Amino acid sequence: MKTVVIIVLAVVVVVALLLALRRATAARRLESRREEAAQLRDQAAEHDRLAREREAGAAEAEAAAAKARAEAAERAAQADRLAAEAERRGEGVAQARDLRDEHLRLAEDRDPDLPARDNGYPQPGDGRDDLEEEAASEEEAGRHRTRP
Repeated sequence: MKTVVIIVLAVVVVVALLLALRRATAARRLESRREEAAQLRDQAAEHDRLAREREAGAAEAEAAAAKARAEAAERAAQADRLAAEAERRGEGVAQARDLRDEHLRLAEDRDPDLPARDNGYPQPGDGRDDLEEEAASEEEAGRHRTRP
């Protein structure tokens, strides 16, 4: 009977050792999974930080683009205002020249010391008005041309 007790005790010890070994292995597995989960959380936090940095950079770039668009719109509006002013002044120049020419013609007609129609100023129908208008048109067209 002594052998049976020893065998039973040996089996109980072996079973106890197997159970202890199984628990230790399970505990190691759990600890390993906890470490892996912690590493994944750290990586997720790093990815979140990078995403926030990129988002902030994108927001800054968008703000800079919006500012540039606003400045460009302001410059375009200013260019339109200047073009309108130039057109108004150009119309005034043509009217002033016409008035000047008319006054010079009247002065020539009234001046007893000048020979008729030989004072060097443009006269209606002599073709010099056309040349002056053509030169003014070419000058204005040159101002509106864009460089390549």
